[in-house]
Amino acid sequence: MKGNSLFRKMMIASRALFAWIENNIVAIIPLWCVRKAYHRVMGMKIGRGSQLNMRTYLIGPGALSIGEHSHVNPGCLIDYRGGVEIGSCVSISHRVMLITGGHDVQSKEFCEIRKPIKIGDYVWIGAGATVLQGVDVGEGAVVAAGAVVVNDVAPFTIVGGVPAKKIGERAKELDYRCYTTNIFM
Repeated sequence: MKGNSLFRKMMIASRALFAWIENNIVAIIPLWCVRKAYHRVMGMKIGRGSQLNMRTYLIGPGALSIGEHSHVNPGCLIDYRGGVEIGSCVSISHRVMLITGGHDVQSKEFCEIRKPIKIGDYVWIGAGATVLQGVDVGEGAVVAAGAVVVNDVAPFTIVGGVPAKKIGERAKELDYRCYTTNIFM
């Protein structure tokens, strides 16, 4: 029993160390190819042409996968402990938060709850928006700047507000790629 407790403490310490390295060293390396190599070694799946800019804050461990030609701008927080799946050709603007973790407020022990987030292809999430645990954002949807998404978003729907509600629809014929030409981001 004592050995198991020591192993658990070592696992917690190693996770804390990797999180510190990720968010205080790797996140500020000014070359995407170096950051991408580290992310892949840590088990993240990042598709061809996709990029997480400098100063993206990651909370793991868990499953994080990003499709092809997607772009995560600086200052985003991605909590992938419950799992985050980001599709292809997705644009995630500055200071967006994807939060898969939380607590059961009715629990006597304040139990932790983790639920995955899924973001479909061709989604655009505006600056400062928050997507909470258990949410699916459908293909081609748009989340307006500053919105807080607590429920699923239907494909090709535009949502905004707190909590986010439908404010429009997006054209269904989309054919673009998100990318940056600056390798120092």
